[in-house]
Amino acid sequence: DYHERLKNWLLYAQSQDITCAGALTDAKGNRALPPSMQKDPDLNLRVVEVRDDGIVVRGAKCMICGVAAANEIFCLPGGAYKEADKDYAVAFVVPKDIEGLTIVETRRPSDMREYEEGFDIPNDIGGITQAYLLFNDVFVPKERVFMCGEYKYCLNVIQYFTSTYRAAIGGCVAGQGDLKVGASIIMARANGLSIRTFYDKLIRMQINNETTFGMGVAASALGKEHPSGCWLCDSLLANSNKVHVATLPYETNRLAQEIAGGIGETGCLPSYKDIMDPKYGSLIKKYVEAGLDWETRARGARLVEWLTLGPGVPGCMHGGGSPDAARLMIRVSTPWEKWVELAKRVGGIKADVPEPPKPKK
Repeated sequence: DYHERLKNWLLYAQSQDITCAGALTDAKGNRALPPSMQKDPDLNLRVVEVRDDGIVVRGAKCMICGVAAANEIFCLPGGAYKEADKDYAVAFVVPKDIEGLTIVETRRPSDMREYEEGFDIPNDIGGITQAYLLFNDVFVPKERVFMCGEYKYCLNVIQYFTSTYRAAIGGCVAGQGDLKVGASIIMARANGLSIRTFYDKLIRMQINNETTFGMGVAASALGKEHPSGCWLCDSLLANSNKVHVATLPYETNRLAQEIAGGIGETGCLPSYKDIMDPKYGSLIKKYVEAGLDWETRARGARLVEWLTLGPGVPGCMHGGGSPDAARLMIRVSTPWEKWVELAKRVGGIKADVPEPPKPKK
């Protein structure tokens, strides 16, 4: 009755307006070994006891985003498992304050600035949160368990989740990219330069944004309905989008830094405390001011720094999985032989075009 349990929880989450953080990534240990062969069995989250009324789990989920803002944590298996790893094939959801769960927030660039006065962290209406979730014999009630030992379905679960995530992240980084475009224009004008000077760079930035956004929309629109009623994004498009997400935003970052100049690229700006110092602050303001007032230029520079070097950088490279994992899914999802047959038909090729045999060792 996993499906009924999940539906019941979803109805509860919707009625209570629950915010949820998804947790897939395990500590993993030695990446060359499966969970059951690790030197410590807890390096991947696992079931250590099955009871009539629920299960007990132990292990960790690492680098999980959104935990600080979440009410509940939804855990899924972290990989495709075989029978020897069936104890690691587990999915469940628990409140963030459940007994036995310790949440440790990670560090991030310039995080101590968040405790300081002023605009050295330019954004005071949001932020980044990543955490390690340490499960020390946590009891999960039966009605909140959605997989327990069914290792054959782990790959399906991961594919369904990552396809959705890798479609959605295209919009996430595009939104960040829009901010980078805007911040770049602010810095150009604050430096006394017209937007016309940088149209080539700005257009390239916008193309990057529209590429990931458009592919995310396409992956969603061209998906299909699962027999359960859920909508599944197109795997080939979603994973192709993930590869773009792991590359294009970094070019956008570089272009934003080019436009902003060194004051935004390297954080070469005195602290807010120094700028406001009664002895020498007026001199700093004098020398920071350019095409626009000093504060606009200083805030713009901090925004570029925050977006391209600091905690404002989204998880482009590994958010939703690595680009290599996405490339693997592209390899699996692409109908290579279908494309061969299409090319044969257009080219008038009648003969078979088989793969050559593997060379003998």
